[in-house]
Amino acid sequence: MEIINNSYQLDYVSYSTANYFDENTLFFDIECTGLSPRKSFIYLIGYATRCENKITITQLLANNESEEIEILEEFENVIARYDKLLGFNSTRFDESFIIERCRKYHIYTKIKSKNHTDMYLQSTKAKCMLDLPNYKQKSIEEFLGLHRDDKYNGGELIPIYQHYSITGDLESKELILLHNFEDVKGMIYITDILCYPDLLNSEIRYINHEIEEGKIRIELETDIELPKSINKQRDYGLYIIKNNRIYVTLNLYQGQLFTYLPDYKNYYYLIDEDSIIPKSLGESIDKSCRRPATRRDCKVSLEGTFLNIPERLDIGSSLRTFRSSYESKDRFLNIADIRDDILVKITKYMLKH
Repeated sequence: MEIINNSYQLDYVSYSTANYFDENTLFFDIECTGLSPRKSFIYLIGYATRCENKITITQLLANNESEEIEILEEFENVIARYDKLLGFNSTRFDESFIIERCRKYHIYTKIKSKNHTDMYLQSTKAKCMLDLPNYKQKSIEEFLGLHRDDKYNGGELIPIYQHYSITGDLESKELILLHNFEDVKGMIYITDILCYPDLLNSEIRYINHEIEEGKIRIELETDIELPKSINKQRDYGLYIIKNNRIYVTLNLYQGQLFTYLPDYKNYYYLIDEDSIIPKSLGESIDKSCRRPATRRDCKVSLEGTFLNIPERLDIGSSLRTFRSSYESKDRFLNIADIRDDILVKITKYMLKH
């Protein structure tokens, strides 16, 4: 077994690096000779540690299959010193592979006892914002503007490792180490992708809004600064997230809409006038001119400016909503009833859907 160490300094500590890669966190990535842990073996484990702004990437290389047990035992010694693990597709693949290979050698592994964050699974929680073609590591690197020297994937390196294992070819060895080094180093930088799912659950604060030309423009802020801006068009408007600011533009409707009263049983419908009247006032009206109001009858019209709100958005029961007809599912709020907290709710809904 060989142990290779490389260190470098972080130029900038981002939100995600500060929150996910502290000195008690171990990044890790494995390379193996196939996808099945029962038929294949691990030939390389790369991991990264942080001490202040210094990053050290260590690689445990098995020169042949017989040395796999050595890198597994060494890795177990390493993870014993850390409470948190971080990787990419690491809970479903790397962790499971290590557990199965440790079982083969009767090695007790502590990996399941660690607080393990899988960046792949976390990033997919922000699909509604990101819309990436896929959520592979290289795709996320490209989205964040990162470029790597390694031109191979793990599958393409298997015959290169096999050639190295038999011949000791140094060029093959360098290709193997470079791929794993770039994977681990890349993971450190793509922790920034974790800003996006974190933003969905973060506090969003209203700053201001203005109404002009049939639209309402809202500015909000969050404590999370995104590494790359997002621009999304929705049916009822659009939003832009730049740094820690969120800019939302929503379409307004000008015209007549109706609000439907829930206590329709307390009203009469006046047949000739197409209007409603409280029963307490309508008892004296001729019965041929009135009848008990139905849900569809019990409406009040309003001419004005309205904001369309998402169908499933919960705004509570204190605000009146308006519709174009009883059957319509589109809901509107009178612009005069708009509150700051409602604009925040609408923004959060847009981000998550």
